[in-house]
Amino acid sequence: MSLDFVTRLDPLRPIRCPFCFERFAALEMHFRCDYYGCKTDLANMIDDPILSRTLHGRDAAKEGAALRAAWWVDPRHDANRGWLRHLDWLVLPNAMRCPNCAHDTVHRLCPRCHNHLPDSVVTLASNHIAIFGPQSVGKTTFVTVLIHELHERVGPKHNFILSPLTDEIRDRYDREYHTVTYGSNQTEVGDGIFENLRRSHEATARLQINRSILQPLVYRLTRRGRGAKRHNVLLSFFDTAGEDWEMHFDLLRSEANYLKQARGLLFLVDPLRIPDVAHALRHTLTEKERHVPAANYRDDIDKLATLFRRTPVKVPLAIVLNKLDRWGALIDEGNQLRDIARGVPVPELLTANPDAAIHDEVCAALRRWGATAFLEHVETNFPVHRFFACSALGDAAQTEESAPQPLPTPLLIERPVLWLMKQQGIIDS
Repeated sequence: MSLDFVTRLDPLRPIRCPFCFERFAALEMHFRCDYYGCKTDLANMIDDPILSRTLHGRDAAKEGAALRAAWWVDPRHDANRGWLRHLDWLVLPNAMRCPNCAHDTVHRLCPRCHNHLPDSVVTLASNHIAIFGPQSVGKTTFVTVLIHELHERVGPKHNFILSPLTDEIRDRYDREYHTVTYGSNQTEVGDGIFENLRRSHEATARLQINRSILQPLVYRLTRRGRGAKRHNVLLSFFDTAGEDWEMHFDLLRSEANYLKQARGLLFLVDPLRIPDVAHALRHTLTEKERHVPAANYRDDIDKLATLFRRTPVKVPLAIVLNKLDRWGALIDEGNQLRDIARGVPVPELLTANPDAAIHDEVCAALRRWGATAFLEHVETNFPVHRFFACSALGDAAQTEESAPQPLPTPLLIERPVLWLMKQQGIIDS
């Protein structure tokens, strides 16, 4: 689908790629031939160093991992266009003609990472939320349940719709995220056997092994305005491998550009890795949880601050204590979090914004657990912050991970993301 003429009249329009989050002008976009014959014709494929760098790292060419792909071109430097290429600063080219198959293509690419840019990327603002934290905190499960909740329950409640940017992203989410957390229903013909294959996520592969973790889940968020007016933005979700965060931070610093340019930061914390909490819950910890070392969240905040040029950092930061169903019983009587963790309905949540009260309760709990230094470092380095508590699964973990897992019944999982979306101006309240 080609761009409308009004959009093409703004070739200097600034664009932020929702995949690599680099900025560039619209006239810098590349084109690739999308004709089936060209995409499957190995003889006519050409070197693509940009895609090689995206998928295999900066040293891909040196290591012999250069990729070849269907014909692509930078319109500004295509000699076959003659003098027309000098007019791109006045009007964007509508299409490019492939020299191999003679078909016109409108398949635009990011000039920095060579990911496909649908037309909506050119016309909509891009925002993103980087979700990070140490190992075993449940980041992948959190992302899975969060997107499911935003799509099925939270979006309709708050008058917005969340839809995948491309079919590839829809398939990836279903295959790598949703099917694992929510299971896949299979029925054997003739037997009527109904089986739910829900299981736990494996640890996210570190960046050096699997660079696909740098590819976010990108969604288009559409919300209703006054009358028939609609507001559209792009929202990308990045999931960071805990092993990279704890043990390969220098690599993450050089490769994970999305952390440095984040519009919203979500730091996922596992209270079970705080010694006082682990000691209080020692009889109910799983075998895996007993062997996870204590986390140093104060150092994590300091590491995060080093990614930015200036401190204090102005990017909004949501610190989320996950697994509320596991540690909520440690909260003092009379607090909302204790009641929510026990499944007790809290009438105030139906009419009032609970974020401020939950922030105070979480801070009080962290002080009692000896994390006062952590709170001070957050306050100093990230003045625009808020503490949250949630549970992605909403049910106590099974002693054996191979045992049947209950379907997620999340608690407050949308609150930190709604707050970050408000801070970015995506939603009003």
